[in-house]
Amino acid sequence: MGELAMTEHTNQDPIFAAIERHREVSAQLAAAMAVSTKLMNGPEFEAADTVSRTRAEDLEACGASLIRSEPTTLAGAIALTRYVASLGEWQMPTDDPHAEEAPRDLSDDWRRKVLLTTLANALDKISAKEQVITRAPG
Repeated sequence: MGELAMTEHTNQDPIFAAIERHREVSAQLAAAMAVSTKLMNGPEFEAADTVSRTRAEDLEACGASLIRSEPTTLAGAIALTRYVASLGEWQMPTDDPHAEEAPRDLSDDWRRKVLLTTLANALDKISAKEQVITRAPG
C-alpha cells in the first residue's frame, strides 16, 4: 500500500521529477569527472574537462532550480528535505543566480535560506489546501 501511495504522490507532485532530474545530472557529472581524472594533460584531457565543466554548469543550474521548486504535497516536501539532506557539497549550487542584493551571499547560508523558505511556502500552501478540503461540505 505504501508503494501505491508513493506512486500517487509522485504523479501529483512535480518535485519528484525535479529530484530525479537532479539525480541524473549529478550522475552525469560524476561520470564525466571519473573520465577526466584518469587522463593526463593533452587533447583527450581537454575534451573530457570541457565535458566535465559543462556537466558542472548543468548541475549548478539544476541545483539552484531544485532548491527553489515548491513541493505540492506533504510527501513531496518530505522527499525534497531528505534528498537535499543527502547531497554532497559538490551537488549543491555555489552561486545564487537569483540574488537581488549586491554583493551576492556566497556562503552556505543562502542555500539554507532559499530551501527553507521554499519549503515553508510549500507547506503553507499544502496546509491551506488541506484546510479547504477539510471544511468542504461532505
